[in-house]
Amino acid sequence: MQPSEIENKLQQLLADTNVEVVLGSGALNDLKSYRKEITTILALIYKQALRGPLIKPDGYGEPLIGKLLGFTKIKPKAMALRIVYRPVLQSNGIIRMEIIAIGPRDKDKVYNWADERVESFKTEMSKEETNE
Repeated sequence: MQPSEIENKLQQLLADTNVEVVLGSGALNDLKSYRKEITTILALIYKQALRGPLIKPDGYGEPLIGKLLGFTKIKPKAMALRIVYRPVLQSNGIIRMEIIAIGPRDKDKVYNWADERVESFKTEMSKEETNE
């Protein structure tokens, strides 16, 4: 699956919701390394979007700390995986799930990746927002 196909698939799944998903370039690269699990990972993102992607108490996301304040995670019990994203409630009521990293539940590896990407990710997402 190509990057545009992945985002298109997610948007199709979420068409009847108030949630949209945007994958940062780093997250897209991470996802490519999970070729066999892409469908499962997309299903996890979809499930979180339906449950409530905002951070507690407004949604089901557990808040992260430090440089990742404002971000949350998806951590499926069945997979040794973490998906780190930032939920953004827009003025039109749409919630954007901005995914920064997808990686192993190997201690803090995925959180370190996300931490390293924060500044470039925020710049990338602000450009994405102005393109809409």
